[in-house]
This record gives sequence, structure tokens and C-alpha cells, in this order.
Amino acid sequence: MKIIFRSIIPMILLVVLLSMWIPNFIVSSVASADNNPVGSTIGGVEIGDLKGEELKALLTNAVNDWYTQNLTVTGGGTSIEVSSSTFQFDIESTVANYENQVHKSWFAFWKDTPTVHLPLIVFPSEIVKNEISNVSSWDTDLTYNNVQLNAAYLKTDPVEAVVIDVSVLETDRISLSVEPTPEGAMGINELVLALHETVIEPQTAFSMIEKLGDTINLANREAINFVASNLYNAALNINAEILERHSQNEISSYLKPGLEAKVDALASEDLKFSNSLSHPVVLKLIMEEGNLKTEVYTPAKETEVDVTVSQDEQIQPRTITRYSADLAIGQTEQVQVGAKGLRVSVYRTAFDEQKLVSRDYYPPVDRIIVKSSKQPEVQTPSENLNNDPAYQVDLDGDGFPDTDATNGNGQNDESTTPSSGSKNPGSNASSNSANDDAEEENLPPGSYYDKGGNLITPK
Repeated sequence: MKIIFRSIIPMILLVVLLSMWIPNFIVSSVASADNNPVGSTIGGVEIGDLKGEELKALLTNAVNDWYTQNLTVTGGGTSIEVSSSTFQFDIESTVANYENQVHKSWFAFWKDTPTVHLPLIVFPSEIVKNEISNVSSWDTDLTYNNVQLNAAYLKTDPVEAVVIDVSVLETDRISLSVEPTPEGAMGINELVLALHETVIEPQTAFSMIEKLGDTINLANREAINFVASNLYNAALNINAEILERHSQNEISSYLKPGLEAKVDALASEDLKFSNSLSHPVVLKLIMEEGNLKTEVYTPAKETEVDVTVSQDEQIQPRTITRYSADLAIGQTEQVQVGAKGLRVSVYRTAFDEQKLVSRDYYPPVDRIIVKSSKQPEVQTPSENLNNDPAYQVDLDGDGFPDTDATNGNGQNDESTTPSSGSKNPGSNASSNSANDDAEEENLPPGSYYDKGGNLITPK
């Protein structure tokens, strides 16, 4: 009896195991007969049921397509472009790793083949790592890992750099200016936010238009030029190499003449300068109580910089006189206040060497006045005598006073006095010429009339 019971127990266990294995075996056989499940990916590429050389060819084509676009790394206001061709992939090892993970032992033939998502194996690249290390505001190792991960999955989206705390770069302040905001400037806050804490690497160029991008359209001309002038002044004080700068050609209400700048995106007039220091610099722009505070920091100060402005010449304004019949007799109005012009030179001293930075000319503003063109009515002496009874005589005895048109005989004296309504051209011409000569003699020295009839008087 014991022998029969012992033989029945193994049979029962075998039936139970078969009941558990047969359904799984059927499903597993139908779903994955060749151990390459649909749905698995390598480097973001769905591989279907490919294997071996076919799988290697698929991945090689995907990598070649990825090589057609460069990889952009951005963070902390700085962006670099990494050539995708600098990345090299180990496709052979990647396929072997995949086949290892989906392979099943003979004794586990009833198990489902797993779905896997593997990255491509990327060889280390010192070239990429060095390019990332050139940006001092980035954590080199963490940013490099992000770049390698994007490459391993053949992603083309910009890679987000890991930005370190820029305060570690703010050891020494090498430039400071505080300027009141000019009237009419709109959009300064937007420009300041876009430029604040900009890091400029050594031997790297800064472009105001490129840095601001579309933000520049949020401000008007006065605000753009005001911010550009403060940045230009800061660039001079950190011994930056000035690559492009345009003068406003008029004396502004802020900074000294020669220290201002103009930026016009539509006219392709930019402000560009290069960080010539051996350390990165950090631009800090802050609005404080209507003033723009512009600071530049660096980890280590390298030299003292002195910027001086020399006024080479003052140009006096002209006085332009215009005439108007709308003004009363003798009335004069000033419609434009004159201002002196300047010629200035800007010098910068660094490492005990003085260099000329720029020469600028600011034309004078003419003084414009308007005078009345009306003249007072003046009676001639002859008219006064004729109307005065004391000078009226009756030489012909007819009982009436004689007139200019008659002599003592009551006849017209055409030889001495022209008849009423007649003109003496020669006499008038002589009179006009004399008046013109007298008027020119009364003009201030150096004055003249321009083609428009305006009297130009040098001051």
C-alpha cells in the first residue's frame, strides 16, 4: 500500500506541472519564435524582429542620418554647437549586448522573451569634453554626461547644460556704473532681464543683438541705445577688445561724450566686444530706483584700467535768422536753442600702456530765431512839407497854394518833378542799390543770406 501511494504522488505532481507549462508554452511559441520581440528599441530606433547583420545595418543607417545635424548645448545664457561627427558608436558591442539580454536558456524555454530598450554604446570623446570645459559656468562632467546620453539615443533636441552657481565667478568687481534712465526710454526692464548674469568666456565675443534676440523688439530706440552705452562703457573698463561700436553723433544726457553707443538691428549696427582676459567675466545689470546699475565681475582681477576722454575742440553754433509776417513789428522769437559741438578722443590705459580707442565728432546745434518781416510806415520829407501850411505858397496869384506839379507860372514842370503816377527807373534803381548796400554794411561780420533767405550769423 505504501509503495502504491509513493508512485501516485510523483504522477500527481507531473500532471500539475504540465497543466501550468502547456498554456505558457503555446503563447510563448506564438509570440516569439525567434527570440527577437517586436517593440524593443536600440538608440531610440525600433528594431522589430531584425537580428545579426540586418540589425547592424539598420543602426548604422540611423547613426548616419543623425550625423547630418549638429548637437546644441545651452545653459546660463551660453550656447555652443558640437559637431555630431565627433561622436563614435560601437554598434558591434551594442548588438551583442542586445542579443545577450533577449537570449533564453534551453531550460527556460517556457518564459516570454523580454522587451528591452537599450542605448547605443558611445565611445568617450575628449574633443566634446574639452569644448564643454571651455564654458566655465557649466559643470563639465555632468554636462558631458547629458551630451553623451543624448547621443546614445540619437536625440537632436538641444542639450541642457548643468549650470554652476555663477557667484563663484564673482570674486572681484572690475567695473561699475550707475546712470539715471533717460526720459522716453521704454522697455529697459526687458533688456536688463535678458542681459543679467551673462557670462562671457575668455577670448569669446559678445554681440548685443545676438544675445537679446527677439527681446530687442520690446524696447524703443532710446532704451536700446541707453543700455548699449552702459555695456560699451563697461567693456572699456574691463579692457575688452572693441570689435564693433557706433556713435550716436549727439551728446546724450548720460555718460561722457565718446562713451556712448548706438545699436540698430534693422541697420545691422551692433555692439560687439571680446573678453581679452584669461578669466570669464559676468555681466550684472540691475534697475534700482530709476537708475541702471551695470557691474562686471571676474574670478581674479588682472590689471587696473583707466579710461579718459579728451575734449579736443569746441565748435560754436551758428545763428540762423528767419523772417515771418505772422509776428508783430519788432517782435523776435527763438525757436531752437543752440548748443556747442565737440571733437573728443577716448584713451584707455592698461598694463601701463595708453592706447587711442576712438575719435568722435558731435556737430553743434544751430540757434534759430524768427523776426518780424513787417516794417513801420515812414513819411518822406517832401510829403511833410506839402502838408505843412507854413510851406504852402501862392506864387501864381490864383488864390490857391502851388503844388509839386506846377511852377510859378501855373504850368507843369516836367523837367524837375515827375508827373503824378510816373516813375523814374534810374532814380529808383539807384535808391534800391543804395539801400541794399547799406543793409549789407549793417550785417554782423561773417554773416550772409542763404538761398532760402535765412540770415546766417556765426556766433
